[in-house]
Amino acid sequence: MAFQKVGDYFVLVHNAMAPTEEEWDEWLLHYTYESILIVTDGGAPTASQRKRMKMRVDELRASPSYVPNKKEPKVATVTASSFVRGVLTALRWFYHDAYAAFPPDHINQALMYLDVPPRYHIAMRTAVQTLRVQLKKAKTAGPSKTMPDEG
Repeated sequence: MAFQKVGDYFVLVHNAMAPTEEEWDEWLLHYTYESILIVTDGGAPTASQRKRMKMRVDELRASPSYVPNKKEPKVATVTASSFVRGVLTALRWFYHDAYAAFPPDHINQALMYLDVPPRYHIAMRTAVQTLRVQLKKAKTAGPSKTMPDEG
């Protein structure tokens, strides 16, 4: 798993494996309650990791800086995996309609679902490609790390 922030959005890329605990802990440290574009080859968080993500969101919502009328973040997942779509169905139980899945050739629709301004579309698609390359390199070198903010 690797991620990068682009503007007010996160791009999160998974390979075919679930994130390691180290990767997930790093992600939770950086996540600050923005919408997320997820692109996955089948990897998805474990049940324990999903629970910790819910706890992180609850923590962010309880913080003094949380604005209740602020637009709630959305998650768009681009995947061909029926398993990942099933995970999204489970997440909808907690977060209602904040999650949507898209086939691999519909990344533009995913960006529109997230209300990403057009000025960020190229940067987000570029981030997906950069993170994919990073994951391929990390496959032989060990866990991936987060990329610097590109927004």
